[in-house]
Amino acid sequence: MRLKLLYAPLWLMLMLLASVGYAQQWSDLASPMLTPPSQDIDAKVSALPDLHLASARDQNNAAKLLLTLFNQQQAHTQQLKEQLQQYKTAPSPALWLQVSSTKLSLDSLGKNKALLLQYVTPKLYDKYTGFGPDGVRQVILEAKTAEAIISFQLVSQLIKLREFALDLKVSPFPLLVLFIKFIIIFIMLKWWLNLGPKLIVSQLEKNKSLRVKREPISGIFWRYFNKVHKTLAWFIAISVLVNLFEALPGFNSMSYISIVVNWAFSAAIIIHLLTEFTAHHSRYNNQSEIVELRGKTLKRWVWLLMICGITLKSTAISVYQATIYAWIETAILLMLVILLIKTLIDWRLIVFKQLSAEEAPPSYIHWAIKNQHNWLFAPIATLLGIFRLFYQRAFQELFHNLSRYQAFKHAIAYFFRVEVAKQSLADKENSNMARIKGDDTFLYVKPGHDDSDLVEDYANNELNELAHYVLAPIPALALVYSERGLGLTTFFRRLLHRAKSEHALYISCPYGGYSPLIAQINTSLGLDQDANEAELISHLRQSMHRYILCIDNCQRLVSPKVNGLADLMKLSKLLRRGRNQHGAVIGMEQSAWRFIDRARGERLLFDKVIAMPRWNEKQIAALLSSRIETKGELAVSFAGLKLPKQWDEQELSELQRAEQGFYRILWDYSDGNPSVALRFFRLSLHKDKTNNKVFVRIFSVPDAKELETMPKPMLAVLRAIVQLEVASAEELSDCTQLGFSEVLNTLRYFQNRGFVELVDDKARISAHWFRYITNTLHNQHLLVK
Repeated sequence: MRLKLLYAPLWLMLMLLASVGYAQQWSDLASPMLTPPSQDIDAKVSALPDLHLASARDQNNAAKLLLTLFNQQQAHTQQLKEQLQQYKTAPSPALWLQVSSTKLSLDSLGKNKALLLQYVTPKLYDKYTGFGPDGVRQVILEAKTAEAIISFQLVSQLIKLREFALDLKVSPFPLLVLFIKFIIIFIMLKWWLNLGPKLIVSQLEKNKSLRVKREPISGIFWRYFNKVHKTLAWFIAISVLVNLFEALPGFNSMSYISIVVNWAFSAAIIIHLLTEFTAHHSRYNNQSEIVELRGKTLKRWVWLLMICGITLKSTAISVYQATIYAWIETAILLMLVILLIKTLIDWRLIVFKQLSAEEAPPSYIHWAIKNQHNWLFAPIATLLGIFRLFYQRAFQELFHNLSRYQAFKHAIAYFFRVEVAKQSLADKENSNMARIKGDDTFLYVKPGHDDSDLVEDYANNELNELAHYVLAPIPALALVYSERGLGLTTFFRRLLHRAKSEHALYISCPYGGYSPLIAQINTSLGLDQDANEAELISHLRQSMHRYILCIDNCQRLVSPKVNGLADLMKLSKLLRRGRNQHGAVIGMEQSAWRFIDRARGERLLFDKVIAMPRWNEKQIAALLSSRIETKGELAVSFAGLKLPKQWDEQELSELQRAEQGFYRILWDYSDGNPSVALRFFRLSLHKDKTNNKVFVRIFSVPDAKELETMPKPMLAVLRAIVQLEVASAEELSDCTQLGFSEVLNTLRYFQNRGFVELVDDKARISAHWFRYITNTLHNQHLLVK
């Protein structure tokens, strides 16, 4: 208690000294107020309705208010100058409060002036922001106002710095905190500059190791981030430091530095990103002059826009968006026009060099090429040329993206086929052109043989899947089905080649069915041809070797009727009873498998079922081009074949474009079936009698109207022939439940129109009508293609 009484006078003395020492600082808490004239103007501006609701009367009131504001702005500018001069002579807190009020009022007047200039009529706006006498007077007034405000800012900065220095004598803790934050920012920046590149490189390597067709989004992100991560790190660090300094007393002018930092670093980042984008997506990266000029152009435009942004932002903060701001906007527009003309001049030679390769340019491009050296029209001509190139590139990208969808490609090919058919009428009427017929067509479009070029990428995934399963040392029974003519036999031979074993055997099921097949298997395994099933099973069980049996054409074991799977079930049972670790692959046509799938339902029959895909456009084109000659006596020419221009073939010559376009038509018509495409390719060969050269012209397609209107019983016979591959009249009668005589009459009708051909007195769908018949059956829901 005594201690408290003893220290009480001491505490009282300290409080008195503090009150005396800091009375001056506490008095500074008084806030400056707007002057009465500026308050009146601010209230009237706030009372105006929104611009889109303003009437002519409101705009007239705004114009009158604007004149009053000009006078007040001039008076307040002069008043601020005089008050600053008085304060420099005899500084006092009361006088500084008046100075601050005048400056605050000038800010309010400048802000309201910018609002009123947007509010008045365009004519009045142009009067006070243009280059006439009134505009020049406003610029002089705003310059004087800006000069007075700058003088105020300098004095204000000195006062605040002095106060900050005095505060540091009392408590240096804010400066210490700032120093600690600076150290933390520096350490984090140093850490990222060391660790960041390693992290980004590891992510890029990880994305490269992924086997994907398209670059993943993560890969795109890391690729772009790799270009800007250092600049971005410095940008963040400097921005944080500027904000820390800006928060300190006496450092308010750091806001201008913040504007410069934001725009400068943003420009640098944008340049890096655009450079990476153009380098990654441009097709001209191998041309140094284009790469160099592209880099220069990007840098010029981005840095000019940066300077414009800094200038406009700083002007808007200093004198608001009034007359000086309008003049600067005009000057910037002029600079942009000058830079645009300079850019067009730099790119003129490159643009017209690329345009010269275009075969049939539009009329405005003809005008541009004609005036490319005219000093007055050259920039306009170059601009038209750039528009043309961008237009072409945009359509190429659109076409390329849409071409990923099969429906779009089929539609394009169909329209091309219609157009080519119209344009080829003249060639057909030419008496010198005669279609090549019979076996002569095989001289020009060669048939397949064991040494034919393979389209390696076709069904490569399916081959890998089957090989991984069948070639492994485990018992396997798989089935592969495909439409007739897709290359299932070649697929099996590729599998046997990959097996690299003399015990990998290819067996084609005979037309006779199960019994002849067993005899053929016996012969292939080295047994007596007449060996029974027990001997065959015993041989498979006791064999020291692992056999791989590829049994093709097993649709001949299937009949689309009750108990029609008996032979196939016996074969599968025999192969399973062989035990051991033998592998067997059964191949059949798709129509037969559809019948098995519906008949068996979910009951397991095969360990693996694989469907052969249809050929895509590039695979069909590769196959067809490998079967013809372009030079020599047996050369096939596509000259004179008039095809519409295709957006995905801009860099091809006219002959190459005709060839690829014709292959696209064949791919569309054949629906991805190479055998059908080859047949109609041969039907497209014509010889010119005058020079014996062979040309390709559009083929004639069969008329399917009769098929579309055919009665259902006759369609059922066609479906049975497709499913059986070859069928006698007796088999067709059993499968369709139609009378024998009715089936005979139907077969005679089909044979008369070429729908079927006879093989050993058995009917088979003709290659010429195969595609139309399967399409018709599919449309009638009688067959799944």
